[in-house]
Amino acid sequence: MKNISEEKRIVVLIDADNAQQSKLELILAELSTHGHIIVKRAYGDWSSSYLKNWKESLNELAIQPIQQFAYTTGKNSTDASMIIDAMDLLYTQKFDAFALVSSDSDFTKLASRLKESEIYVFGFGEHKTPLSFRNACDDFIFTENLSINTETLGDIPEVKASKHSYDESLKELAKLLHVGWEKTQDDEGWA
Repeated sequence: MKNISEEKRIVVLIDADNAQQSKLELILAELSTHGHIIVKRAYGDWSSSYLKNWKESLNELAIQPIQQFAYTTGKNSTDASMIIDAMDLLYTQKFDAFALVSSDSDFTKLASRLKESEIYVFGFGEHKTPLSFRNACDDFIFTENLSINTETLGDIPEVKASKHSYDESLKELAKLLHVGWEKTQDDEGWA
């Protein structure tokens, strides 16, 4: 059992306007290897048809959706809401690390400010993310690099033999075990 008091306490803030919903589970899995995720929030205008596919993922992953209506076209009020919440959470002095999930350079100053307060900053975004934001983070992870290689799952004899007979929960378990193996294997493939 993990000793939570020795783990990094992590806040995850997701800019739904500039993040990939399909990568949320992988982002949370990656962050879980670094500490204990305490706060998970996603910011967006949830009345928008653009974000309609997020509902199931947010519910399954217990991510709190934060509603922010767009006051005017072309302006991103979601960013301001996320930044204000980040500063409020920073001032509680309860957290060791923040994960900012966005490919938007608007969060460069926020990442820099968090680091000034000796908070570790993870960034998650696509390769198109501006260099300024990537460099403002202590650790920036490209979401394109986060994946479960389902092709290699077929190389595991037990999975290959009964791949089609697994129910969904066993498939999920096999994926999680494979991710754990990928992260801990040595040069010879042993974990």
